[in-house]
Amino acid sequence: MNASTNCLRRLGHALIFAGAALGLLLGSLAAQAQVLVMPDSTNNRLVSFSAADGSLLNAELFGLAGGTPLHALSVGNEIWISEQLGDRVSRWSVDGSFLGQLGGGATGGLDNLRGMGLVGSTVYVTNAGTANGAPGPSVMMFDTSGTPMGSFATGTTAPSPFGVLAFQGGLLVSSSAANDDIHRYSLTGTPQGTFHNSATLNFAEQMVFASNGDILVAGFSSNNIMRLNPANGSVVTSYAAPGARGVAQLGNGNLMWTSGAGAFVLNISTGASTQVYTGGGRYLEPLTAVPEPATALLWLGGLLAVAAVARRRRG
Repeated sequence: MNASTNCLRRLGHALIFAGAALGLLLGSLAAQAQVLVMPDSTNNRLVSFSAADGSLLNAELFGLAGGTPLHALSVGNEIWISEQLGDRVSRWSVDGSFLGQLGGGATGGLDNLRGMGLVGSTVYVTNAGTANGAPGPSVMMFDTSGTPMGSFATGTTAPSPFGVLAFQGGLLVSSSAANDDIHRYSLTGTPQGTFHNSATLNFAEQMVFASNGDILVAGFSSNNIMRLNPANGSVVTSYAAPGARGVAQLGNGNLMWTSGAGAFVLNISTGASTQVYTGGGRYLEPLTAVPEPATALLWLGGLLAVAAVARRRRG
């Protein structure tokens, strides 16, 4: 075997190795879409669960800075986390590197944050307080780079907003106040009427879509998960869930919900819940943020460069 053939073989091996490694990386990124994340507001960490069956994947995906983290939302290749008492939205990479914040401090313009929602290129953040120059009960708007885009008041219709959900070209905003459990708005904040208000739902927090299009709502004070008809907001059914804060439907059809005690999986056939995590459970959200594709390409390019140097030296 001559030197040229030997170099080509080494290069071929390097290409095979690089391709296999990149395939594993891309497979890992695809699997990430099957993950639910939840801030633990007691232990200040981000927890991950299987979106298929709710089983615990990682009790500490990475540590958080505190401030009572409530909702982790994938925004591009970042994870934004609303901090209820920190009065800010902290920004993180998927490996837990702190990237900055929205708000924070006496002039940050945010106070008592709760749930968030991403609609197109706009991030909606629910705000309840007036400290730090914040506008009181309202929904704050930011673009995906973190630039403020204004806000709209919810004080007369959702006096204490807790969650926001994209819905039929507009928004649903949940409230802990009794007069409107869930109210409808346009994307720019024009009130469009009550979606649901009843004695069977009290202190509505996170809202998500069920797999069939119904709306699932965590009722903190009514101790339940409500399933609502998206056509008119009427109750389809209710599941017992003491102190419910967050909710998600799993791939197997069961429900996952959270409370101050942790996270639970509810069997919709029996109505029984099994605790899968102990800690300060908050909102659940699919993790879609992934490392920049350029990172993988640069990594592959580095391997090819090494192989090319080896070829020149041995050729």
